[in-house]
Amino acid sequence: MVLPMIAKMFISAAPYVVLGFIIAGVLHQWVPRDLLRRHLGGRGGLPLLKGVGIGSFLPICSCGTIPLGIGLYRCGAGIGTILAFMTSSPILSPVVVLVSFKLLGLKMTATLLGTALVGSFVIGWMGNRFFSKGRKDKPDEQLQYERAPKKGERSFGQWFRWTFGDLGASVGFELVLGLTVATLVMAFLPLEFISEWLGSGRIISLVLIVLLSLPVYTCSVPSVPIVQSLLLLGVSPGAAVVYLMAGPATNMGELNAIRANMGKKVAGFYGLALIVVALSAGLVTDYFIFSDYRYLADQVDGTLVVQQCCIPVLYNQTSIYAVDFTSVSWVEWISTAILAVVVAYGFFKELRAFFVNPCKVCRWREYAEEKKCAQKCHVRRKHDLFRKLTR
Repeated sequence: MVLPMIAKMFISAAPYVVLGFIIAGVLHQWVPRDLLRRHLGGRGGLPLLKGVGIGSFLPICSCGTIPLGIGLYRCGAGIGTILAFMTSSPILSPVVVLVSFKLLGLKMTATLLGTALVGSFVIGWMGNRFFSKGRKDKPDEQLQYERAPKKGERSFGQWFRWTFGDLGASVGFELVLGLTVATLVMAFLPLEFISEWLGSGRIISLVLIVLLSLPVYTCSVPSVPIVQSLLLLGVSPGAAVVYLMAGPATNMGELNAIRANMGKKVAGFYGLALIVVALSAGLVTDYFIFSDYRYLADQVDGTLVVQQCCIPVLYNQTSIYAVDFTSVSWVEWISTAILAVVVAYGFFKELRAFFVNPCKVCRWREYAEEKKCAQKCHVRRKHDLFRKLTR
């Protein structure tokens, strides 16, 4: 039962994931590196709006957003602008938006987009107000992010390698992990727990989602199928919005990186503000946007049958466990084949990260100061832990 469900979700999402990779690769390859510093390197309302807007189009998750944001902070960008950028980037990247549109539907995706954009601006505006007196440290005026382009650097081959070899391999592998977790959740999570704690739309349900997302690193792309599975089991739409907003950004590792480089007050403010904004977005979603929503499902011969849900049911009209591969189009099959190869390469790279220093092949190193990140990411921490255990 589990493997066919994973396969169906993988096939359904594949065209949108591949399209997201292509768009992200174009943005990375042909948008100048110093664009961020030029447009975010200031304070005020306009840089704040640019921070939210540019963050919405960048193909990065929080593991890439945090080092990049810290580097921009060192260039002199306003604290609120950086926090708005850090909030919008992992939630609204092209891959996340396209996967959400397929798995969560138009209304749910539009809700996520709207709440994330407004929430990012609110966090940035509050950050600029609370830290309006400026900063004690002096920004590094000599820090540059635009490398001298080498011959063939902006070529099709360079774009292809980064799109599918770097970004695709990393995100694709994480997506499969997310699909696996989502399927296991649908197969084994007790429905009584969902209906009792996460399906009521109460504030306690939203707080519980935040508490569950705090301790661990959660990438935004694999979070989408996990949220889809929870919604099919009866989780309220507001709880899903809270998880997608708070999960990728409010984990201990990334907050610690902000604390070490931007100060305890900034890290504490960011974590608290993001939690408050996420909870507010969840309440607005449940009580206003989906105020008339009712989840309907029954257990028929031990099988969950969904009659009404706020997202599309990717399986058939009766059971979320039944899978019909005859309706798969040729576009989905081709995209699935491409994504399968990319995921296999990503699995190889994940294994290699335990043995080879991942910082040497990090796809975000060109944004970092002297090609060194401001703080160790979760990949480097895994590598260091493995080295300690094998000494």
